Amino acid sequence: MKKNIFISIIILCFISCICKKEISVKKRDNPAPIYCDLCSYKYKDFPNDYDQMDGKYEENFKDGGMRYGNIVSGFKEGKWLSGDADFDTNGNVYAKGLIWREEYFKKGLRDSIFKQYDGSGKVIYETTFKMGTGLWKEFHINGEIYFEAYTKDGYFTDTLKLYNEKGVLMEKQLYKKDSLIFKENMIHDYFPTDNK
Repeated sequence: MKKNIFISIIILCFISCICKKEISVKKRDNPAPIYCDLCSYKYKDFPNDYDQMDGKYEENFKDGGMRYGNIVSGFKEGKWLSGDADFDTNGNVYAKGLIWREEYFKKGLRDSIFKQYDGSGKVIYETTFKMGTGLWKEFHINGEIYFEAYTKDGYFTDTLKLYNEKGVLMEKQLYKKDSLIFKENMIHDYFPTDNK
């Protein structure tokens, strides 16, 4: 009983530490930051997030990093880069230095190549999306997988798997058209001296 309570407290502390981080999101011509929860942001990226916006757009992560792209009629459009990037004089995004993600959008949905890079600029994951449909993976800063999920038309469909920084599966969430219908937490026994 004490072991279960201790494990629960450790898991809650871990989750609360991760989820307290914030990012500030700003449109280039509006310096007022908008704060949102990093845990939600990390794997929610939907086509209607940018209602009534147009033009160059940057997202500034408080714990470091930037994301650059263009919004057309409230939807992400064209090439988006995360990392050391900027806009040229024509408003196109380009890499100035190391980037950690390259993605393309059409009407707010991922469409075409999606690449993830490690800290040295090496491709660690590459896939292709077709109008929001494909396998989406994100990685921890150490290169271990953070989550993986299938999307269809921009929505989670099937199982979203969340991993800790060691690459150990910690949680499964079953989605049907973006609605969570089942959640399973994985508890691992890290106390080898316990009697079983």
